[in-house]
Amino acid sequence: MLTNYFSRITTLPIWTHVGAAVVTVVGFNWIKARLDASYAASQHPVDYATGQTAFDGATIKGYYAQMIETGTLDIYRTTQVIDFGFILAIVCMGLFVCTLIARAAREGSWGRRVGLIAGLCAIVGALSDAIENGWSFIMLANPTDFANWLAIPYSGFASLKFALITLAMLCLLISAVLTVIGRLTGKSNLG
Repeated sequence: MLTNYFSRITTLPIWTHVGAAVVTVVGFNWIKARLDASYAASQHPVDYATGQTAFDGATIKGYYAQMIETGTLDIYRTTQVIDFGFILAIVCMGLFVCTLIARAAREGSWGRRVGLIAGLCAIVGALSDAIENGWSFIMLANPTDFANWLAIPYSGFASLKFALITLAMLCLLISAVLTVIGRLTGKSNLG
């Protein structure tokens, strides 16, 4: 169903599609810089992936305690709000960048299908990120005494996010390779 919607995006006028992809990449880099700066300012004791995939309430409470001690937990809360902008940027990457790469392949080819799957993975990854991000606000409402089990779905959605966004990037690379091979060899089923 979503791949049909993605296929419709590939029918946009080419310069509109390229323009949307360029704006998306610029916006993605702009929001990522703000997100990274805010995360660094929060003095979170570990990197994103380590902190989000702990699967342990006591460990996450320890991270929060360190930020409470340094007085930066409010900056971390702000970082979580900025993350929603990053999530929107990932959705736009799926909608406009992945479909632009898919568009380079012939309709019905493997290159096109895999490019559209990349877009789908990016969007579902972004939705997982939104759930994980929202879940973090539940834990941040009581950072020193939230129920430990809350860390399991939080880390589960974070792990799903990382897996799907990584898969999206891999599919995008495969789509581009299939498209180039298909175009160079004249094999329309590849790209």
